[in-house]
Amino acid sequence: MTSTPRAASVVLTLLVLTAGALEISAVRRVGADGAQQTAAPLAGGSCFLLHEIGVGEVRRAPVEACRTRVSPQSTFKVPHALAALDAGVITGADSSFAYDGSTQPFDAWRMDHTLASAMRFSVVWWFQRVAERLGATREREYLRRFDYGNADPSSGLTTFWLGGSLTISPEEQAQFLLRLHGNKLPVTQHAIRTVREVLVQPVGMVVNATGEHPFGGAWPPGTVLSAKTGSGRDRSGSAVRWLVGHVSRGGRSWVFVSCVIGDDSTPPLAAVDLAAQALRRDGVL
Repeated sequence: MTSTPRAASVVLTLLVLTAGALEISAVRRVGADGAQQTAAPLAGGSCFLLHEIGVGEVRRAPVEACRTRVSPQSTFKVPHALAALDAGVITGADSSFAYDGSTQPFDAWRMDHTLASAMRFSVVWWFQRVAERLGATREREYLRRFDYGNADPSSGLTTFWLGGSLTISPEEQAQFLLRLHGNKLPVTQHAIRTVREVLVQPVGMVVNATGEHPFGGAWPPGTVLSAKTGSGRDRSGSAVRWLVGHVSRGGRSWVFVSCVIGDDSTPPLAAVDLAAQALRRDGVL
């Protein structure tokens, strides 16, 4: 499988520190020709949560937005993969589904994929196959076992996490990640180990359907980032952007959740940029 070329432009999110909270103030797009243009401030709100494992919560900025439930979008691929592995629908990182030739919005989706590559390039059709194999009863069962948001898959078997009935708050995402990295989820250790492995990102990068994106500048030696992006619309019509993940370095580790809720002008990488800025500010990267 060939990798998707890197995007020709970079989106930088500008942040301000207001009353102790990181908030998005504006977005600057840097094109291939070097030209820069600053867009209007984002509508909606943002949340960044950071927990150091074994220590406790480091940052919650701001408080109210972190309690708001919205669509998980492709961050749901994390619990989805855990459920599929635990149920035996797939067996490991190399479990594969063949591309059926259907129209897809990204080049990276127009090919066969394994669990590892489908997670990295956020391949929606691959996880829709997973949903079909799990079925509605097991989808609901695993949502309840994971205590994942409102645990509601009722809007449609292959779309409930994509702006459908399933919603989750950044706080709940953080609690789920803490259980994942604390070996406290009710699934096999094989499932947990496999999902952790396929979430690891290339050094200095975060990858999604559009390719590799620089993340946080130069990382400290030995830093390992595991992460999953998400981008789409909520049932309310708002744009939702996510980055959820885990950072380890030396003997320390953290889980983080970055979420931006806005309108049509919200950049697809808004939550990625928010997380990169916040992780550097807090000395994680």
